[in-house]
Amino acid sequence: MSNKWDERKKAQEDEYFVKKEKELIEKLKARQEKEAKQSVKEMCHMRCPKCGEPLKERRFQKILIDHCTGCGGIWLDPGELEEVAGREEGSWLGKLWQRVEK
Repeated sequence: MSNKWDERKKAQEDEYFVKKEKELIEKLKARQEKEAKQSVKEMCHMRCPKCGEPLKERRFQKILIDHCTGCGGIWLDPGELEEVAGREEGSWLGKLWQRVEK
């Protein structure tokens, strides 16, 4: 009889450790995913999406635009194109933007 109790106790103990190991693995995976996302964010922040070189902020018509030091590309944050186009109503950019919005 004692042997069956020992077996049951051992089975419960094994079950407990399997559960704890699964919890630890899930926590580790979540932490690794979070760290990987943060690492990618740090590597890409203020980098040119085209060539990967650093971006520098430059003022253009009271707007801070991102200018690539490598390829010379200009990158705009959300809403900045609308802001520039709104100031340039009579120009080609303003006219183009009016057509795009329709």
